[in-house]
Amino acid sequence: MTDTDRTIDDATRAAREAAERAKETTSEAVEDLSDIVSGTAAESADTLSDGAAQAKDAAAEAVEDVRAAAADAMDKMTTQAKEALENAREAADDGVTYVKAKYRENPALVIAVGAAALVGVGAVLKALFARRR
Repeated sequence: MTDTDRTIDDATRAAREAAERAKETTSEAVEDLSDIVSGTAAESADTLSDGAAQAKDAAAEAVEDVRAAAADAMDKMTTQAKEALENAREAADDGVTYVKAKYRENPALVIAVGAAALVGVGAVLKALFARRR
């Protein structure tokens, strides 16, 4: 498992845990409301208002938890994407440097390899498009 997979898995796990906490908090608030409603009318009026406030607070907290987990996951994915782009740029630069050095040593060989690569890519593309018809 790569670091990218682990980080995405961690962010996904955090989002799921936040959603689970939100579900549990909301369930508890609903149970409290249910208990309140089953009590006497006078008690129910006072506690119903408290229960509604608790449910509202629980829902707001749950939404905030999910938002924070999603923002954290997005930050991690952005960081990983930037690192991957930087690594790709370095690899491309290394490849260009290598080809330039080989071209200085033997230009005919580099041209022949490049031409062969183009022919190979052309053959693959031709085969792919021929299968689609």
